[in-house]
Amino acid sequence: MGNSQSSIAPNLQHAQATGLLQLSGKKLEEWPAAIHRLNNNLRTLDLSNNRLTSVSTSIDGMVQLKQLTLSSNRLTGLPDQVCSLSRLTILSLERNFLQSLPVGFSQLKSLKTLQLSGNKFKDFPASVLDLPALELLDLSTNSITQLPGNMSNLKAVELNLNQNQLKLLSDSLADCPRLRILRLQENCLPIDQFTPKLLRDSQISLLAVEGNLFLMKQFDQLEGSQAYQERVTAVRRKAEH
Repeated sequence: MGNSQSSIAPNLQHAQATGLLQLSGKKLEEWPAAIHRLNNNLRTLDLSNNRLTSVSTSIDGMVQLKQLTLSSNRLTGLPDQVCSLSRLTILSLERNFLQSLPVGFSQLKSLKTLQLSGNKFKDFPASVLDLPALELLDLSTNSITQLPGNMSNLKAVELNLNQNQLKLLSDSLADCPRLRILRLQENCLPIDQFTPKLLRDSQISLLAVEGNLFLMKQFDQLEGSQAYQERVTAVRRKAEH
């Protein structure tokens, strides 16, 4: 551990000048305390591909932090202090062992991108529904079986739930004000979960559903499918002009 910590000295010096600290793949087993010398000017911190099991509770001192990458570690939880990072816009936590988020997670009012794929979530983390700036939410490759009834509160433009264990959807997805892309591939969804309300009344223009408990020709015959296809075509035409 000592050798790993001392090996980051050049990175710290570079970060002092740039505000970007790159510590990916350094074999770190503990959060480097030396990082906090940079609290006042650190904007981007990458600690991916290490062996970290926890995040320092002193992280709330990183008042300028906008991007935090902690993917491919051994994290089982996050401290409440993460919720104080008011300027954070991108949080990458893929391929860890997370099952839940801190209670105050919705305080991250600037968060736009939240990457949680490849963790251990069994329940949809309801606190993300109250993130006002959220654009992309990736919860793929977890073990989520159903969605909460108040999904209409979700502000995201894209929601990725590929490779979960979803058996039930929520009709309130149709009322998400900004949702345009919904990825549901390789779940356990029967055809009756795709209701006319979801297909006809939502704003969704990309609905990826392959690998569930039905054939795609059944999906194409659903009530509301024509309205969905018309939205897809309209978006495609708009993109071409």
